[in-house]
Amino acid sequence: MIDRPRPSPIIVTAAFVATLAGHFTLTRIGLSVPVLNDVRVLFFSAVLMAFALEIHHAGFHPLHTDSARRTLQPVLLLFGYQLMSAAWAPPNAVINDVMGDLIAMVVLVVVYTALAEWDRDRVVVVTMYLQYAAAWLYFVYSASGHGRTAAGRWAAFGGGPNVYVRVEVLGMIAAAYFYFRSGGKFAWLAAAPLFLVGAIASGSRGGLVALGIIVVPAFPSLVRFMRRHGALKPLSTLPMVGAVVWLLFGDQIMLLINNRYLATTLQQRHTSDRDVLYEKGFWLFVESPVFGVGVHGFYAITNLGPGEKYVHNLPLAVAAEGGAVGVLLLLLAFWSIRAEYARTPKPERSRPARAAAYCAIYILGASLFSGDYYDHRLMWIFFLLATVSPAGRRGPPAPAGDPRRPGAGRAW
Repeated sequence: MIDRPRPSPIIVTAAFVATLAGHFTLTRIGLSVPVLNDVRVLFFSAVLMAFALEIHHAGFHPLHTDSARRTLQPVLLLFGYQLMSAAWAPPNAVINDVMGDLIAMVVLVVVYTALAEWDRDRVVVVTMYLQYAAAWLYFVYSASGHGRTAAGRWAAFGGGPNVYVRVEVLGMIAAAYFYFRSGGKFAWLAAAPLFLVGAIASGSRGGLVALGIIVVPAFPSLVRFMRRHGALKPLSTLPMVGAVVWLLFGDQIMLLINNRYLATTLQQRHTSDRDVLYEKGFWLFVESPVFGVGVHGFYAITNLGPGEKYVHNLPLAVAAEGGAVGVLLLLLAFWSIRAEYARTPKPERSRPARAAAYCAIYILGASLFSGDYYDHRLMWIFFLLATVSPAGRRGPPAPAGDPRRPGAGRAW
């Protein structure tokens, strides 16, 4: 018996594009039928059919390992409880969109868990390539003058600045990953300053704080690696890259820094109403501490306006709309992910698994400042990719020297 085929990059690409596309409807072209006008129905149907054909052809049986079940089940339990909370949501709550978001996340986490179980490292590497390409695409689009907000904040393809910053930072993580993986080829790291410019130009303060959260634990590893492979070349080249970036975008960036970060944040102490949202979310939790007010209950009760539909803080949103039960399920999901990740001794963790963990931690940090439930889908996906152990490949052991033998050749 021979080894089963690896997951095709095509199916991984399809899943990533469907994930990155976000949620938007076709009402602009006149299709206003609920559910059917959601672009994700088309995307996800195509992904599921392609995935079903792929696993059938490979003879792979998904979601059968203990690792996948231990990690995925608590996450699905949380999503299921949030769906169930629609039963006690306020009568004026518009739950269709939130229900669609949660069902879409169920599809995504199941597909990505199965892919991780199939060949986790390969899936992560392909995803890193896609992240790197997406960061370039978003950067070029916004740097050319498209997609910016009225305040000059950079955005792209209909997504807001808080989405844009996540794409750029994930591109930085991908650049760092390929720099490590290539043994120190500076061409990969050279893109990081450009992606950093894009992140700053987004004007997303929470996104930059989340970047700091992952830089602190990752910095020692980067220093050790550069000492081992020589830091002189990258350190001497970075100023030249920075000079080119400054010539091209220096004036725009300084204007945005002065207006967004200095004047608005430090002098005017403007918080984009986050303090109001957090206070409202907290008091909703106090008023309904056990089961919460139900999905979309925050917007239905507070009625703060169309721009403030959610709390912009994942734990507080779960507390307000799911109560203590929701918070416990959220903590259970995080604990199960952490426990499963710890099952693999640190020296044995693959580089793709560690990269996926950094991506997930970044989105978790960003989720404390912005986004609704669906905006955190990449956090769950990367946590699952980091923790789910691949199932053993079928077939007899390959002989010594065979490239299929574990550890032979370059690892994914």
